[in-house]
Amino acid sequence: MLRFLFRLFRNLLCVPLLPLWAIARWLSRPKGRWIVVRLKPRLVEARQPVPWLRRLLDADTLRRTSSLAAVRRLADYAIRDSRIEGVAFVLPPLQAGWSVCSGLREQVLRLRDEGKKTCVLLPRGGGHREVYIASAAERIYLAPQGTVTLLGLSAQSHYMKPMLDRIGVEVEPFARKEYKTAAERLSRESMSEPQREQVQALIDGHTAALLDALSQRIGTTPEQTRALFEAAVFRGQSAIEARLVDALAYEDELPEKLGLADAKKKKTGLIEAGRYLAFQEARLFRPLRREPYIAVVTVKGAISESGAPTGRRGSIVAALRHAREDRRALGVLLWVDSPGGSAEASDLIHREVVRVREKKPVVAYFGEVAASGGYYVAAHANAIVAQPLGLTGSIGVVSARLLASQLLDRVGIRTEVLRTGPHADIYSPHRALTDEERGLMNRELDAFYESFVALVADGRGRTVDEIEPLARGRVWLAADAHRHGLVDRLGGMDHALELLKESIDLPPRLRGRLRPMVMASYRLEPPPPAALLRLDGSVFEGLRDLAFLLSESPAVLYHAISIPRIR
Repeated sequence: MLRFLFRLFRNLLCVPLLPLWAIARWLSRPKGRWIVVRLKPRLVEARQPVPWLRRLLDADTLRRTSSLAAVRRLADYAIRDSRIEGVAFVLPPLQAGWSVCSGLREQVLRLRDEGKKTCVLLPRGGGHREVYIASAAERIYLAPQGTVTLLGLSAQSHYMKPMLDRIGVEVEPFARKEYKTAAERLSRESMSEPQREQVQALIDGHTAALLDALSQRIGTTPEQTRALFEAAVFRGQSAIEARLVDALAYEDELPEKLGLADAKKKKTGLIEAGRYLAFQEARLFRPLRREPYIAVVTVKGAISESGAPTGRRGSIVAALRHAREDRRALGVLLWVDSPGGSAEASDLIHREVVRVREKKPVVAYFGEVAASGGYYVAAHANAIVAQPLGLTGSIGVVSARLLASQLLDRVGIRTEVLRTGPHADIYSPHRALTDEERGLMNRELDAFYESFVALVADGRGRTVDEIEPLARGRVWLAADAHRHGLVDRLGGMDHALELLKESIDLPPRLRGRLRPMVMASYRLEPPPPAALLRLDGSVFEGLRDLAFLLSESPAVLYHAISIPRIR
């Protein structure tokens, strides 16, 4: 009631200002035929609500971030605006995954399909991701000193067992099944055949998408386009001759290339995307009542009982319960970008998803990776949507035990144990397991694996016998998962939102007014040190894997670590 009265009072105060607002809006309207989108290096699917302390401490990261959701809204306005002739994208080297890059490429293609001209400028050159996106545009410009690099995709893993052996530490993994390679980098000296098979399949899938995009632009077959990987580096004129770009241009020459600069070059004819979007979304009056909305609940990072807010079980459960109880929330979009984590935390989140689905529709959208526990939490959604180049699956279970008896002996530590049962110290690192204890752990993992497969089969409307061959811990490219029925539709978050709106019983006019609202349900916490956020190398990832396994031990995990990044 207070909110209603406050907004009513505010709107009444704004009524006398309406003529001034109309005049100011007319005078400040963007004048130009092209919109220029200057993307930041870090590209994300959508911005999430961030506590003020985190915004203050990590302001530099936020300033270097672009939102794909904002690009989609901009494309919506540009398509409806007959004055807009085209959209130009200034694309720096991106810090983004393949799924987000696919989403940006979709928007470039969408603008072209709707009759808008498109171009991409690579002011600092580009690699696989940048070229993949740029190939969707009609024109590509490269800075004269820029380099296009096409080395071919790769993925590498560093195996840490020799190092652990030197310090007297052994990691004994327990996994179901052969593709569940989460502890492999810690327990082996080289890549296993199942891991090699699934990682090679992922690389091949990404390579096929890249070659197909380039082939459509160049006008060759994918097999012929693959020869570009041999030349690898294209600079200036050689990039033009290879038909990877159309011309060379500095950023300030872009208006001239588009035919927009006047003789005196005082006006460029370009409209900055931020200004155009702000103009289109500016409103003088505020709605008096809170409108119905779609609740977006995020599951990001490792799922655990503690840790980062977006991966903490309590925060996610609280957000789901709020969405279930709020009558204005007409549906829930479960946004998953997680390799999984704690089995118990994943199960509790899944339970809340099922409870929400009893009252209102739930659609899951998978980001870069939604595997293992990330897939578990979404298995009973009404539908699952994912980008073709995302990673999913990994329906399996893993646990690991640390043995440090040699290390303890070397540093002079002796362990005395008093126990009331033969297995009371089963998780202690001072001794090896007996065969009987290994049997106990294997039986536990078998039970968790069987329940995981059964849960997926029930959620997907399939039998256990149909799901089990697709499980076995294997990570799938989302395009392959879609062919096997683990994903219902391929596309971006906009596709997931449209699918969710279609399932809501509302007249089309009201349904079109529904807007997503990201739920924020977590306590204020300062961000972790920047150094810890940027440990992206494979060696550091292996150390993080070890730390995560040990922090959750002896828990059984629905986790898909050890999948190397495809570069």
